[in-house]
Amino acid sequence: MAFTAVVRVIGDAGRFDDFRERVRWLMVRDIDAEPYTEHHRPGGLEYRFELARGVPFPAFVEATRAFEELRVEVEWDRDGVRGGAAIEAGRLVDKWTGDRPAA
Repeated sequence: MAFTAVVRVIGDAGRFDDFRERVRWLMVRDIDAEPYTEHHRPGGLEYRFELARGVPFPAFVEATRAFEELRVEVEWDRDGVRGGAAIEAGRLVDKWTGDRPAA
């Protein structure tokens, strides 16, 4: 079963280092967390997952509670079925299946 996810952090790039450290701290303590890669680019922070169980929403929800100025956007593909969600300030603010809705 192919299950991939990309998590993008959007917002104040000056806060990415602190956010990244918080996510790492949370993921290390999550016994169900699966391996991921972290990618940096100017103005962007991204995590990529190849998953067996599911997207680690609890870690990202918790991290956004401490960094309310950041938005986390998740896009996944599970056996060709696409979906996504957005998290802000510790809350799920948007969720979709199929193609991502226009902003």
